[in-house]
Amino acid sequence: MTGITCSGDHACRGSTADGRHKSCEAGSAGTRRQHGESWEHAAGVDHNPMYALVVAGGAIDAAERALVKRASLVVAADSGAEFLRQHNLTPDMIVGDFDSASPDTIACFRGMGISIFSLNRDKDKTDTEVALDLVTGKGFDAVIIIGGTRGRRLDHELANVFLIEHYARKGLDLILHSQDTVIFGIPGGEVQYGNRRRMQKRVFTGKPGDWVTILPVTPQVTGATTVNLKFPLSNATLYRGSTLGVSNEMLNTEASVSLKSGFALVVLNRR
Repeated sequence: MTGITCSGDHACRGSTADGRHKSCEAGSAGTRRQHGESWEHAAGVDHNPMYALVVAGGAIDAAERALVKRASLVVAADSGAEFLRQHNLTPDMIVGDFDSASPDTIACFRGMGISIFSLNRDKDKTDTEVALDLVTGKGFDAVIIIGGTRGRRLDHELANVFLIEHYARKGLDLILHSQDTVIFGIPGGEVQYGNRRRMQKRVFTGKPGDWVTILPVTPQVTGATTVNLKFPLSNATLYRGSTLGVSNEMLNTEASVSLKSGFALVVLNRR
């Protein structure tokens, strides 16, 4: 395994970019974060720059490693700990029933002073949802999940997507980020994220030609209006189950979608 390695007594060592090793004393932050970066350099959609991040496993690329470094809080959900270790990144907390993360990895991070929350395997929530509850309890109103899609469990991926609307109603702006896809929500005025304003409009960035899909979660959404998309919408009503909002395209490097009522997901696919 590359990245953070541990000896038998779980004293950890991490590889630097030039191949040298550095010791990881208990409680050290390891390779960590740059605070206060603007949202354009984070997930590609406007959000509170003081965000928490949940690593749920899956594949992590260079852009997602940057998201880890910029986060104000990092929580690994079970196998997410393995990916952080492989990339020489350390979480603030690890949560899970640990049916995916190896005992060696958990012991390694425990030896570094990382908080570990062990769950029963028979439970009513996924590891990812428990991680989100921990983050919400710490006062964050924006969370990015990496590794929550593009895995081998479609049921878990769909569950993660539906968490976006569930947590929006609790005041949490939840964004799913993968190597080529960003999924986020737009509340039509009924939801407020923490102490921030109601976000009826979402601005996002990409490249001309990137696909943009709008999927209503509620039975209908009203007042759907787009800016800088190939097939414009102006005060439109979209219905759940309709494919009208599928496969629009960005015309510029910045675009937006707004609603008046209802709740919709926006799926941004990079070309």
